[in-house]
Amino acid sequence: MPVGSVEKGRQIAERGTSGPTTRCETCHGPGLKGLADVPNLAGRSPSYLVRQLYDFQHGMRAGDANELMKPIVASLTMGDTIALAAYAASLKP
Repeated sequence: MPVGSVEKGRQIAERGTSGPTTRCETCHGPGLKGLADVPNLAGRSPSYLVRQLYDFQHGMRAGDANELMKPIVASLTMGDTIALAAYAASLKP
């Protein structure tokens, strides 16, 4: 991971981005530990998380979650995606 990725990812997860990206903790809960039926992201593999975000961005997932996530991740750059994955992976599940 590039230097500073974990901190950048923390900022995005807690505050969102200047685009329409909602802060991750709104749905995934504090520390990204999941909330109700929204999955836990803390401690997951960074490559898994990057792939999921990519698939959401490109409409490669089916179901209600895709419809909810697609506009949230639409403006994320690959750098943002990598940073979010680094941050989430650094957390204890």
